[in-house]
Amino acid sequence: MHARVTTAQVQPDQIDEIVATTKPFLPQARQQNPGLNSFMLLGNRHTGKIVVVSRWESEAAAQAAEPLYGEAMRELARFMAEPPIREPYEVLLEE
Repeated sequence: MHARVTTAQVQPDQIDEIVATTKPFLPQARQQNPGLNSFMLLGNRHTGKIVVVSRWESEAAAQAAEPLYGEAMRELARFMAEPPIREPYEVLLEE
């Protein structure tokens, strides 16, 4: 199993807008990418830091979602103070 973790900095007062902008992408992501196991959007309303964690059945499934990821990042770029940082991980333990 694989995960993608994306961190970004936004204005703290834009957190709710980011949630509202992100929600419409989730049904499309699940429909187009059956290997997507879970998606979490975390945020700190005091600092404006957001963290996105997506969990994938395989690395290939995560790679297949690149076009949709690019589309979502283009839509969310207007909120970001700097380019997001994205890192791939292998899930080593999950309960």
